[in-house]
Amino acid sequence: MEKKKLNDLLISVSENDDYAFRVFYDLYYQSIFRFTYYFLRNKEACGEVVSNVFVAIWKSRVSLRRISNIDAYLYIVARNESNRYLRECRTRRRCLSLEEIPVSVLDRNSPPLDGEASDSHLIESELEELIGRLVNNLPERCRTVFLLNRQECLSSREIAEILSLSESTVRVQLKLAVDRIVAGVRKYYPDLKLISLLLLLFSGRL
Repeated sequence: MEKKKLNDLLISVSENDDYAFRVFYDLYYQSIFRFTYYFLRNKEACGEVVSNVFVAIWKSRVSLRRISNIDAYLYIVARNESNRYLRECRTRRRCLSLEEIPVSVLDRNSPPLDGEASDSHLIESELEELIGRLVNNLPERCRTVFLLNRQECLSSREIAEILSLSESTVRVQLKLAVDRIVAGVRKYYPDLKLISLLLLLFSGRL
């Protein structure tokens, strides 16, 4: 959405416009859900936390017109709500169920119409699954930084603001993530050209 239209939308939300809030909700729901999943790894928990995020936004809607970076603001609220949820779970001795859903970090291609994948499609599918496993096995902060850059296309500065880290730390974590993923892939695909792999992995903004 264009910046002016987004600003107009935020002003409308701040003025108690229910329809504008629904548009705002639909605009950001999926990205906030994905972000909370990085922390919680449980879809049911994410649904609860995302609802809390938007309730918090609605309660503080008057301040929306003064926020210069709404994306960073939303991610900060989502991070805080996720951490609060995890603290409450530990307090109640509640365990989150882990879902073995691989994280897709590559764009999916549509399957061939005849249903028969070529060798290249099979290799691409296997590679995508492998990268998903490698991403899931990264340390939590490293994984979150990588996915925010790769999937949400956030810059190092934006990620640093959201996670309360320095930009240099974000860049180190991004490099660590890429190095580990590249090393893991090359164990299984030693003939894969490094430049091709890096282009697949690291198309987010630095």
